[in-house]
Amino acid sequence: MTAPGPTFVDLHGIDPNPAPVWKRCWLGHEPLWRVFWGWFVCGHGAILGCSVGVMVLAMIIGFVLSPQSLNAGVSGMAAGAMLLLIAFVPYGIWSAVSVWRCAYNCIDKRWGHAVRVTVVVYAMAILLPIGSKLIF
Repeated sequence: MTAPGPTFVDLHGIDPNPAPVWKRCWLGHEPLWRVFWGWFVCGHGAILGCSVGVMVLAMIIGFVLSPQSLNAGVSGMAAGAMLLLIAFVPYGIWSAVSVWRCAYNCIDKRWGHAVRVTVVVYAMAILLPIGSKLIF
């Protein structure tokens, strides 16, 4: 019988094979502050800022390609708006679900309730105008 080898104790808690951050957020395994402020608030700001920049750039390109027509600028801006929609919808769903699932990963559980109310208000602000257009 041989002597056992050395035993290593992981004092830092680093997982050698972590899941991607988007998956940890989706499954509700991240701290609330990181998901809410980092991904929900700042992420929406980044997508909105980039999308507005793309819309302005597309409008300028439309005016450069056809300077005599206002429709070229409007169609360029519409193309930028479509890119905004394509980026915003999946990100909005992912971030809202992630914040909802990570809501109680905090010390004070009242923040979890506040964040869930924020997600409900966010969803209503997005869905009610769409629903009113479909109904009326």
